[in-house]
Amino acid sequence: MIKEQRHARILSLLRQQGVVSMEELRRFMPGVAAVTIRRDLVQLDEAGALRRRHGGAVLPDDTLVRSKGALPGAEANSLASDLDSLNAVVLPPISGRGSEVLRREIVRRGIPFIAESASQPGGAYLGPDNFAAGVELGRLAAREAGDGPLSMLVIGLAELPNTRERVAGFEAGLAEAGVKPAAVHRVNGQGSYRVSLRVAHDAFAADETINLVFAVNDHAAIAGIEAAERLDRRVAVYSMGGESPAFMARLAEAGPLRAVGALFPEVVGRLGIDMAVLGVLGQPLADTITPHAIVTPGTLADYFEDTADGWRLREDVLERLSNVRPGFQTKLLRSRRIGFLPHYPAHDWYRSIASAMQVRCQAYGATLVISPPHHGISAEIARLRRELAQSAAQLVQPGTVVALNEGQANVFLAEELRSLAATRPERLQGVTVLTNSFDVLHALEDVSALKVILTAGEYQKADRCLVGPSLGAIFERVRPHLAFIAVDGVTPGFGLSSLDERRALAARRFINAAQTGIVLADSVALGSDANHHIAGVSQIRAVLTDDGALPEERQRFRSVGVDVLIAGEVLPEQAFEPGGNYRSQT
Repeated sequence: MIKEQRHARILSLLRQQGVVSMEELRRFMPGVAAVTIRRDLVQLDEAGALRRRHGGAVLPDDTLVRSKGALPGAEANSLASDLDSLNAVVLPPISGRGSEVLRREIVRRGIPFIAESASQPGGAYLGPDNFAAGVELGRLAAREAGDGPLSMLVIGLAELPNTRERVAGFEAGLAEAGVKPAAVHRVNGQGSYRVSLRVAHDAFAADETINLVFAVNDHAAIAGIEAAERLDRRVAVYSMGGESPAFMARLAEAGPLRAVGALFPEVVGRLGIDMAVLGVLGQPLADTITPHAIVTPGTLADYFEDTADGWRLREDVLERLSNVRPGFQTKLLRSRRIGFLPHYPAHDWYRSIASAMQVRCQAYGATLVISPPHHGISAEIARLRRELAQSAAQLVQPGTVVALNEGQANVFLAEELRSLAATRPERLQGVTVLTNSFDVLHALEDVSALKVILTAGEYQKADRCLVGPSLGAIFERVRPHLAFIAVDGVTPGFGLSSLDERRALAARRFINAAQTGIVLADSVALGSDANHHIAGVSQIRAVLTDDGALPEERQRFRSVGVDVLIAGEVLPEQAFEPGGNYRSQT
């Protein structure tokens, strides 16, 4: 496959999902080597077509918004890069360790927090009883199954708790009615139509007897229907979701879709704003269970109508299901900003919710701010890395030679040293900073209190740093007392790791040359592995992390002889002996 074709496929998958992992790209392009895909991501990142992230990539922010037209009420310049301007937050379920960082920061700031569709620590739940809705749908499927043998395909989304509850409920509903399929095939659609189509097709090809399909959302159901049609299979499809009226309209056709556990995103959007406003006005938030209904061809007209503009939820149904609007004083809500952070902004569920939210916000005089959650995650990770940098700066003693590799944490450390030079220049007397990062160099270029040495090497544009074999030449003349190594991951097993092979080799040279190595790893990187090995943990003395690191993760490092320093708790007078040698804290 030529480069242009690979780039087109990567961007096609990104436009569907908004975010993509290396694992998904390798499955999507099975004949392409991982190193080639990573090189493609670097090239597309440099061209501005995507933004690389740990383990994959996301679309640029403006592309996320434009991918299916702007989300209702969202403008490109209104996307919030952090939480500073928000008075309340509605956060859908998101996976990954970075999500914990975002949730923790929302709670830490005391921002009213509504956890949409799945329970989340610190948030008030807003959404349906996914298990109960699944049970009702399963009971219906059992009644309609007849006496013949059943072989079932479940198209799920294993990463999210709400979709797991839907699957468990549907199977419980079948079991209550005494129906036990002869075979159950479970596949992970990953929330993507394309992935769902492929795995459903494979399941149908593997078992010709599949005649019952349960899908956790609209995309999975559509994929199951299409896969069955391609192979000329007769199936009965039951789906949860009802994310768009256009999907519900399929019930009016004489097709395989038999019933939908409709969860009414329009209602969820309205009630989400009501809850957010309660929080803004200082009232306590309680969990809110939103309504659901099992909609069949026979009951479709009870909920939805076909208009000149297409199918839509009936207005009387919308009012009936969300008629708990409190009597707010809109003058109290002017200039208040409510954030909605959907992971997949182009997804029909979130678009329907956003439309309802925008109408509700307008009625209250509040402003709806829509931003992909990785904005808030990136901002919070940056805050944590700045905390690491502040503590790391306190470890730099007069007369030491300090090595800083590339990475955001070390750029922040350079900025902290710059501030320290302006306020307490005696602290940095005789200090030399050695770096391969142009961003570090730029932060320190006019700081007279410091001597700065830039390594040799080949310029790597994507990371604004020097890499390659010649980088190590400087260490024939200079031996750093202390190396602060910014990493993408660190575990006791794999050790220090980076997303880029050449940056990993550069970091290894820094560690090998220094007397003492300290890893700067925020709580997202701690306990995670990136693609390329830098060095084993036996080659470093300590890990500096933030207080969000899990106790069990910290203990794993201590058990192999690596000190764990917590940002804000580092005591420099205890950390160093004369001459710059690090003294253990344990």
